[in-house]
Amino acid sequence: MPAPEPKALALLSIRRTLGISVFLFAFYVAAHYAWELAFPTPGDLVVIVAVVFAGVWLGIAFGKVWPLPMETGRERIFRTLMLTIPALGIGIALQVFLEGARSERAIYIVFALAAWLGSGLIQQESTDD
Repeated sequence: MPAPEPKALALLSIRRTLGISVFLFAFYVAAHYAWELAFPTPGDLVVIVAVVFAGVWLGIAFGKVWPLPMETGRERIFRTLMLTIPALGIGIALQVFLEGARSERAIYIVFALAAWLGSGLIQQESTDD
């Protein structure tokens, strides 16, 4: 599977961002009713969309450097670790910067999840001929 063209990649990233964000919006609204957490404000929703979008594009940039291998195995595991560990660190820094030390949103996990899901948009080309 060849790498997507830039226009297709932009559309795929927007689609992936909206999909992850809608899931997270539903999760936080359900958490409000189930566990009595604070209802997400419009500002919270903007922060979630921005963090997801940044995470997806970090994953795409990582995928350009190290595309997802076609076969499963150790390379995929190592690649995932090489992406998610720094993404968690960047996500923690974003969380402290955006929401302070105390927060009701897991911005760092959202960022790392979005980076991991975004990195799967670019795969290695198969060598079968």
